Amino acid sequence: MVYTRNWYGGLVAASAEHRVLKHQVVRAQLDRMLDDMEVGDPFPAEREIAEQFDVARETVRQALRELLLDGRVERRGRTTVVAKPKVQLPLAMGSYTEAAKDKGLSAGRILVGWTDLTADETLAGQLAIEPGAPIIQLERVLTTDGVRVGLETTKLPAARYPGLRETFDYRVSLYAEIRSRGIKFERTVDTIDTALPDARESALLTVDSRTPMFLLNRVSYDQNGVPIEQRRSLYRGDRMTFTAVMHAS
Repeated sequence: MVYTRNWYGGLVAASAEHRVLKHQVVRAQLDRMLDDMEVGDPFPAEREIAEQFDVARETVRQALRELLLDGRVERRGRTTVVAKPKVQLPLAMGSYTEAAKDKGLSAGRILVGWTDLTADETLAGQLAIEPGAPIIQLERVLTTDGVRVGLETTKLPAARYPGLRETFDYRVSLYAEIRSRGIKFERTVDTIDTALPDARESALLTVDSRTPMFLLNRVSYDQNGVPIEQRRSLYRGDRMTFTAVMHAS
């Protein structure tokens, strides 16, 4: 077998290197095509692109996967269309609603449901409560400018938030509601990972099950070091990107 060096200095089979270069060439041509299109315009099908550039459909799929990850196109059912630019938000202690509005974006919530749970040992440890203690779970779909971009599931100790289900307007910031009860957000511990949505999550976010996701798990703490919430947020990787600002200590 013949080997050659790739751009990073590693040895790869010449045929594999050839495929990588082809997919990069196709990607560059598709980028130029997108520059002349408008948001919402239908994008050519894989077969059309493969015929236009005389390449294999797998080469086209590789290029399209990169375009999806970069947020240049998005899937709507069986069609692919030109996407709006990705929503860029900071990784911050505040809520999604507050961060989006600070950016001048329209932020909305769609209620999936309230659920009464009891804390298992893991959740009890995270929230510093007894196993079996009652939990309120609030699940909402996050929207920006009418597009479903995330799914947020928040678990709260029921004893700390009496009457929450009856008085809270799910369309607004939960963090603002919690602060109105005299609780101050002092710090959060976040874990960020990548994931693919399951069938239920795909349906709620109206996306293909192959859509890459950011998965953020958070435990927030108040001014006394007492846990406030455990939150799981699933964000569409094709529509969202996050930034973090760090300072030297």
